[in-house]
Amino acid sequence: MNHWFYITPEEYEQAAAIGIDSENLNRRVRLLGWDKSRALTTPLGIKTNRNHWSEMASQNGIGYYTFMNRINNLGWDEEKAATTPLQDRKTAAAHATEKGRKFPVELLRLAEQNGIAYHTMRARINKGWDPQEAATMAVGSHSDAGKLGKAAVIDKYGDWNRFSFKDHITTTRA
Repeated sequence: MNHWFYITPEEYEQAAAIGIDSENLNRRVRLLGWDKSRALTTPLGIKTNRNHWSEMASQNGIGYYTFMNRINNLGWDEEKAATTPLQDRKTAAAHATEKGRKFPVELLRLAEQNGIAYHTMRARINKGWDPQEAATMAVGSHSDAGKLGKAAVIDKYGDWNRFSFKDHITTTRA
């Protein structure tokens, strides 16, 4: 019976014929648990020589790990990874601010010119106001709010004093 972890001399020769050395074959079968047929037929990965680009990156002030991260994780080609300069902290912070911005800068400036606080404008937009109107309509006083409330009650119910003086009118006439 042929055990999965025993590698015969013929299998070592078969692997050597396609460029797999004995160490890699042992590692694949015994440590990584590969099936022997897969371990014997899968060629070794080709290591890309990036020495030229790595040197160019270091000349441009880009570290090796940043260079490799750009290639492996971000999917950049070697030239772009080696020649694109690093961002300084201010630029990175400005980029992050712009990326996370909810309202356009022009709208914020318009609200500031009209004396409207950011939080007031944000609350108005969250309540369903048009952003342009939220940035331009002046903030009302408590007196203005009372007048608007009175007008809304009169529109809905008519004269609002009739609720307060209803009992008084019926008792004095009777």
